Amino acid sequence: MIFSLTSYMVVIAFNRQTASANRFAAEIISPEIPHCDDPTLHCYAICIPRKFFEERYRLYVPDIPVFNRKKFEICSDILKYMNMFAFEASKNMQNSDITLNANAELITHWIIRSILGESMDMRSISNDYSVAKAQHYMEHHFGEPITIKRLSELGFVSPSGLTHKFKAELGVSPIEYLIEIRIQRAKIMLQRKNMTVTEIANACGFSNSAYFSSCFQKRVGRTPTEYQRRYRTAQK
Repeated sequence: MIFSLTSYMVVIAFNRQTASANRFAAEIISPEIPHCDDPTLHCYAICIPRKFFEERYRLYVPDIPVFNRKKFEICSDILKYMNMFAFEASKNMQNSDITLNANAELITHWIIRSILGESMDMRSISNDYSVAKAQHYMEHHFGEPITIKRLSELGFVSPSGLTHKFKAELGVSPIEYLIEIRIQRAKIMLQRKNMTVTEIANACGFSNSAYFSSCFQKRVGRTPTEYQRRYRTAQK
């Protein structure tokens, strides 16, 4: 059956493959855009009132495009906040209207940032001090030379100890985690800035453009130039 809504609808799919294990495939549909549901899709569907969504989207960019099943990826940690919202709504606890409104704000901004390619800003932060300290440092100093030794000193552990903690909790080494941060930052620069691939490689902490292109293609599935061209074509 074909139908349309007066709200923005965001569909987060759990049975569609993404390039990263900690991301879900998602898509957004603007109000009044006719569409059909996929009965085989295992997903969450979120309806966000038009005015509420557009007021918050304009905090990031002035113009709101028409989303006709625009696809994007979103960090899997959003499930924590969606489940928290559902739990709070079901309990009818005192002052739940305040906490539900706060959670709705967080979820909506999370979705908007993900649409704009900024999902790495909502990366899951570890409860382990040494891992969280390293994560925080990498997020803020990704464009600088960073070594395991420096990261381990921040958390008062040995380099091997920090590597073990990262792999046990996140499934990757600190350096692999750093490369992922740099790639996500590079994607934003490729989308928004009039910079060459070499300039972006330098700004994101890669030693040279060839290494940057190799890392980018391995994780994104296309070269930086191909990604930039495809993104800008899709925006027209």
